Amino acid sequence: MQDLTTKENVERLPILVSGNGTVQLLNVPKLPSGTGSERAKAVVGALKDWDLTERISGMSFDTTSSNTGRNDGACVLIEQQLKKDLLYFACRHHVLELLLAAAFTTVMGPTSGPEVTLFKRFQDHWKFIDRSQFESGDSHPHVRPLLDPVLWTRTGSRAP
Repeated sequence: MQDLTTKENVERLPILVSGNGTVQLLNVPKLPSGTGSERAKAVVGALKDWDLTERISGMSFDTTSSNTGRNDGACVLIEQQLKKDLLYFACRHHVLELLLAAAFTTVMGPTSGPEVTLFKRFQDHWKFIDRSQFESGDSHPHVRPLLDPVLWTRTGSRAP
């Protein structure tokens, strides 16, 4: 985010606490770097400033390695500095992203960067696709038999 005084880009970390139906923004400090150590230092500092270190029981975070690294991730370092275990609430969006990435790598193999050729080709040809003629893959006679074993209704019977 852009700094207010120097107009240069700086990393900031919003630190919030919640409980008893309320949410409080504690601080949005500038971080000298995005490392787990700097993140943990900022979080624990804010908790100490607000005298909340004894009242914290869990933490919510996205699943970047700077947060989740097992040796130097912010979550582990926060627990070490507070001298207690905390309940982890990993962002479900990011957790599902990790699962999808693992499934994609298993099926398609590893990628060499953010530009996946298959998706890039699809994006480039999107403008040529007649979206008014869309039909679900499960209605196609060659696809339906492949999906049939996993198509179940809530009652446990096969979908028609």
